[in-house]
Amino acid sequence: MEQNKINALWYHIRNNLFSPETNLIYDCRTSPDPAQRFAFLPTPEEIAIDFPNPCGWSTGMEDCMLNAGSVLDTLALERESGETDEVFAGRILDGIFRCTTVHGRPGFVARGLSPYDGRSCYSNSSRDQFSLAVYGVWRYWRVFRNAPAANREQARNILRSIAEFCETRVTPENDYDLGRLDGGRALVSKMWESAAHEALRLPMIYAAAFDATGEPHWLSLAGRYAEEGVEITRHADEKECWDIPLAQLQLSLAFFRDAGFFPELEPAFRGAMARVAEMAQREFGRILTGAETFTGDWCAQYGNWRKLPMKLTPQTLSDDGRSAIFGGKTYLNPCLDPVYARPNALLRGLGNCLIALYSDSAAALGDDERTRFARVLDRVDFPRCSASGPVQLLHGLRLAEHRGEKFRFKQSFHSNRKETIS
Repeated sequence: MEQNKINALWYHIRNNLFSPETNLIYDCRTSPDPAQRFAFLPTPEEIAIDFPNPCGWSTGMEDCMLNAGSVLDTLALERESGETDEVFAGRILDGIFRCTTVHGRPGFVARGLSPYDGRSCYSNSSRDQFSLAVYGVWRYWRVFRNAPAANREQARNILRSIAEFCETRVTPENDYDLGRLDGGRALVSKMWESAAHEALRLPMIYAAAFDATGEPHWLSLAGRYAEEGVEITRHADEKECWDIPLAQLQLSLAFFRDAGFFPELEPAFRGAMARVAEMAQREFGRILTGAETFTGDWCAQYGNWRKLPMKLTPQTLSDDGRSAIFGGKTYLNPCLDPVYARPNALLRGLGNCLIALYSDSAAALGDDERTRFARVLDRVDFPRCSASGPVQLLHGLRLAEHRGEKFRFKQSFHSNRKETIS
């Protein structure tokens, strides 16, 4: 029964969200017609002028790298459990490679590529996109050791180029900020001296490059930040840690625990992970209650973001309130309809909390929570879903299963899980 639920989630990801033209997993499909599922994603002309904002927020292609990182780790977990889909893992790896090379600035992790030309990308990435891309590629590097030599070299090049980009760009002179592709100031891109839950992202990038290349320079760079980073991380609190930061914080901690490069810090890493798992358990309970009381359509269709009202991103407003230009750009964010956004946020939130919970070696849901959670998921017809929340949900379920967790789902879906639109 559990496998049928896994199959349903994979079906949605591979048939509704994955593009074989770009090897990327998009944030949503905009039509139930397979041939039109990406019809309303931004055009190259819109992307060229960073419309509606340089991050591509709420357009359907803002989080391709988050999705790719989660899917690569999911495939790595399946490989460790005796299953394998090396070909699909290689395609996801290639999608990340394209996002770090196609724009001509190797190592800059674009959020995604236009399915229209396979090249156009928004200029503002983020710390989150870099983090999940690196974590996913590192997991591929560690687990798919017998992958084709070309794929292994591709993974090595990704991790090295991202580290090289960060070494050059993330400096005190640049306020430790990734910047934009066009050289302008960026939002959500500060890699150091930022929030507590973000303090291990930069050393993780350098340490992953060391693991893939064996070049001591990268381990030395990671060592500059790791000890202070884990100490800062210990002060992360629930005010800043909703579901997405919880999962990403925990994965950065899991990286250092599993990589083993700083054994003297391992007690600190494990202690921080236990605390994050406690926060995740409380957040999971809150989201689960919301999911149980949700009465809308779990599979509400996303439409054309151009028809939505848009609001200004507050951080871009000047101190005197006379300008909304930030680094030469406007950041207008389409306001998602709650009919679509709410169910996706619930599924994504449950998944991210599972990621944060089951990455820890000891934390787990209680019997009552497992039963309630299974009942919620039994209400969702995943092959009809529109958005990418199920990506994180599948990731979390596979982590839980890897830890020996069992869920009792109803038997409701039968499909060849490897069926993919091509």
